[in-house]
Amino acid sequence: MRFHSAHLTAIIGLLACSCLAQKLPQPIRVWSVGPLTKSDPVMGITFGQGGPTITGSHIESQTRSTFSATRSIAFAGDRVILVSRIGMRQIQGTQAPISAFEVLSLDVKTGKLKEKREVTTFGSLPLFGANDDHVIVAGRSLMRMTSDLKDAGEFDYHANGHKFGNVENSSPDGSTLGNATSPGYELVDSQSLQATLLTKVSLADTSVSNKGVVTDNVHWIGQYPKDTAFVTYYDASGDHLLYHGDCGGRPQFLTSEVILEPGCKHPLLIGITGEPLLTMKVSSPFSYAGVSQNGERFALQLGDPSHERFVIYSVKTGEPITEVKADQKSDEQSWTAFSSDGTMFVVGSPLKLTLYKLP
Repeated sequence: MRFHSAHLTAIIGLLACSCLAQKLPQPIRVWSVGPLTKSDPVMGITFGQGGPTITGSHIESQTRSTFSATRSIAFAGDRVILVSRIGMRQIQGTQAPISAFEVLSLDVKTGKLKEKREVTTFGSLPLFGANDDHVIVAGRSLMRMTSDLKDAGEFDYHANGHKFGNVENSSPDGSTLGNATSPGYELVDSQSLQATLLTKVSLADTSVSNKGVVTDNVHWIGQYPKDTAFVTYYDASGDHLLYHGDCGGRPQFLTSEVILEPGCKHPLLIGITGEPLLTMKVSSPFSYAGVSQNGERFALQLGDPSHERFVIYSVKTGEPITEVKADQKSDEQSWTAFSSDGTMFVVGSPLKLTLYKLP
């Protein structure tokens, strides 16, 4: 069932209000730690046991990207894992310096740093929580790590004869990663790191599930010339138009059956077959801030970076559960992650990180 955004006004009884005038249960602060890493504030080259290190300007909070906000920190068993950019390195065999990151493992109970290791790559270093107390670090290859940062497997982007590979999204349940091979798209199991071809079509994915992928980059203007926004779902059976209208953004899976469309004034929840589930009433600008692996809770960031707050919602009802505020002002959006059962929420950056127990 496909639907137009205007049809949502006719849905009675499915409007979920996120007006926070009512008193919400408050989260409990468990710990705050930071700063966790350092980078040299002066451009230059230093020499140590690891060879020459080229350092750039200090990144205050490392929260300048809303995209990286949900791909820089994750829970793994009794640990919180995060990646922090610390500078640049000149690696033998490369013509230009590449980015250096620290991967840090913190104790969930205390926030104490337990282990750390350095990873170098070109560009960014997305981090995803797997569904078995491991994490996946998407650098020059996919690196699967234990909670204490030991190597537990590797996926070569050039496997299966591909000349290109790019993983930017993981399924809400942590079981699957999406690899855009261009041409084509494949799903990668987060435990075995085995890939399965989904489609030979090149896709600019915005989110992935354990069954398929959604994109806002496929336009159905032939059938709907007056519409400007579309949500298209690809699975093993092909492509399916789920939504078309005059507003849209980067659709996100909340579960394998529920998709968040955050691009309209009020976010929409859409079923995997295109049926409208509910419209949420949000009173200020917002952006997506993560979902728990059990599929019960998700978060939206509300307000501007100087007055940033995160509202935790029920996936089932769209109603607010509690509200969390970051201690440190962000540039764009603070890093956030849920524990797998949705009972804990971590927010902040390497400058200051805070863990909350949610009601």
